[in-house]
Amino acid sequence: MYEALLGITQDLNTLDATLNAPDSQQRVARIVAAFDETANKLSAATQSAGSDHDRITFQKLYRGMIAARRIVLSLHERHAQRQSAG
Repeated sequence: MYEALLGITQDLNTLDATLNAPDSQQRVARIVAAFDETANKLSAATQSAGSDHDRITFQKLYRGMIAARRIVLSLHERHAQRQSAG
């Protein structure tokens, strides 16, 4: 379920360097796509969860993926604004 996140761990671990990289647009797009893919899998798992506890857990994880996606996009946008203002 979380396989897509494995491919972006380095970029997330060094997010500041990722945002400063010349190919930051492509890297951020990969990060966002990984969060989207994982969120979609969590959503599907929520639908087929066998218990209320599992359903609630999957929903929390789903919301976490969406929040992480928004945070990365927000940081990228702020970084781009600072670069264009500077």
